[in-house]
Amino acid sequence: MSLAIGGYDFSETAPRRYVTTVEASELRRVVEAIAGEEVYISTVSAIDMPKEGKIELNYVFWSVKRRAALIVKVLVDRANPVVPSISDIVPGALKGEMEAYDLLGVVFEGNDRLRRGFLVPEDVAARGIYPLRKDSSV
Repeated sequence: MSLAIGGYDFSETAPRRYVTTVEASELRRVVEAIAGEEVYISTVSAIDMPKEGKIELNYVFWSVKRRAALIVKVLVDRANPVVPSISDIVPGALKGEMEAYDLLGVVFEGNDRLRRGFLVPEDVAARGIYPLRKDSSV
């Protein structure tokens, strides 16, 4: 089963769990479409995938109307992990963006609140280490 929101197709991967994968350039458009519904953001997570040379971002929304999770996946280049920020559209995404930046080095363009040392100890941040990258020396 699938559903369409704002022209984006979401596939049901489990009961009440719908997923779509988009390019970073499409992220803000799909989030704007989702935000037009009765939703809230549950979490923003990032997964390091060094063998693929990617970092996977998962934006998990809960749709009150549909009583289902809507998940937007974005794969970014691990060597240059840059994606547009959505925190101006969905303020609840701010903490997740700050965590992904501090722990994995994902840059969220347009988010002027990103800083190292949000969760990572200052001595680790000062050495330029992102502790959730699988090749980090932490």
